[in-house]
Amino acid sequence: MLLTTRLKGRLATACGQYLPQLVLLVLLANLADVDFLIGLGTETNVNALHRGFTHSLAAAVFVALAVSCVWRIAAGFWRSAILYFTAYGSHLLIDLCTGTQIGWTKSGSGVPLLWPWPKNFSSPLILIFGVRHQSSSALFSIANVWSCTYELLTFGAMTVVALIFWTRILKSQTNRPVP
Repeated sequence: MLLTTRLKGRLATACGQYLPQLVLLVLLANLADVDFLIGLGTETNVNALHRGFTHSLAAAVFVALAVSCVWRIAAGFWRSAILYFTAYGSHLLIDLCTGTQIGWTKSGSGVPLLWPWPKNFSSPLILIFGVRHQSSSALFSIANVWSCTYELLTFGAMTVVALIFWTRILKSQTNRPVP
């Protein structure tokens, strides 16, 4: 019980200390889809603006640099910019591997990574089902619930594996004898 109390105390302290940074990184990771929300509010076709400029490397760089000017969550401007770019870029990477069928299907819809060049890029390996958002009924469909569940389980498992490796690497570096 004492160990559990200590762990809860450390966990609560860490959450309180890093929660604003975590929230910011999660928001940045989803910021590329702001074009969908704008299309939802302004266009009859909600997908008219989706996967445009906001799904490009130029937008990722611009956002990372702009946010780094306002708030640095790491020691220094460039470290913060790299963290912000990684968070934003994770969305682009996921969208590159999103399509209608899982596997080597080449069913991805693509993103304009090198905007303003009009070519859309997508991975031939599709790892994630695309979320349907042609209408509000499609957006709140059971198919999208399954898609979100699949993403959560897949990326949750990948995160757990990455954290295990990261802690093992850190532990091995601290246990190394000093020369």
